Amino acid sequence: MKKEDRLKLTADRILDKIESGEVKGIYASTATIQEVIFWFYNRQLFNQLSVAVNALSLLQNVEWVAVTPEICITASLLMGENKLSPFDAYHASTAMTRDKTVLSTERAYDKIKGIARIDPVEFTKEL
Repeated sequence: MKKEDRLKLTADRILDKIESGEVKGIYASTATIQEVIFWFYNRQLFNQLSVAVNALSLLQNVEWVAVTPEICITASLLMGENKLSPFDAYHASTAMTRDKTVLSTERAYDKIKGIARIDPVEFTKEL
């Protein structure tokens, strides 16, 4: 997470609640880890890269959902139909295999039939 990110406090609060077990049923695509790797790589932040990936991999109470061929096929269709980025498509495709819910500020998810997007700020109001 970027230090200057406007959603840092929101993300910290959500992660604390997940880690403590207060929020249950949390899953994430392993594409999330890949997305973080690319983010750090593109900025040449190699020292922080391993710290971030390690922190993600050690998160408690998160089910990591592997990117399967089926998820890739669905993601590729979502990219074409909804003009999603590859990672947004992976996240949506993963959600379709679970509870059809995405926790995100990305409005691109709003146009995907069958996907419900929950804004993280609104989500924290319920915590």
